[in-house]
Amino acid sequence: MFITPENISKSSVCVQCGRCSSGCPVAFESPHTPRKIIRFLQLGQVEMACRSPFLWFCAMCQACTVRCPQGVGVSEIMLSLRRLGIENGWITKDLWYYKIFTEMIEKKGKIDELRLGLAAAFHKGPLHPIEDALLLFKLWRRGKI
Repeated sequence: MFITPENISKSSVCVQCGRCSSGCPVAFESPHTPRKIIRFLQLGQVEMACRSPFLWFCAMCQACTVRCPQGVGVSEIMLSLRRLGIENGWITKDLWYYKIFTEMIEKKGKIDELRLGLAAAFHKGPLHPIEDALLLFKLWRRGKI
């Protein structure tokens, strides 16, 4: 599903009841909630919706979609907004993490925590890889990753 005028019009059936946000396990982590993202779309503020950090907090658990009494596919809209934001250059911060994460899922079907942790450590700067590598080694030795 891509954000098109038709999809935005489908989000117009949202009555802003808040059930999507109340069922969202990560809504407290972001200044925006699923309800607010849908509201941005209703107001024609697609870029604002795409720039929301909530899109990256979203766990794609489908709780919002299941709870919606109007049948709005909220989680599909979140995924579409991610794609749209990347395509239009509205999302640049932490895009490296998303790319590495999805690449792992596509190649292996699961996440390699050690590789993901090392990639994050190297992305932080020159001194962080050593500190983070020690932490990753401790976690690996204890069987945590």
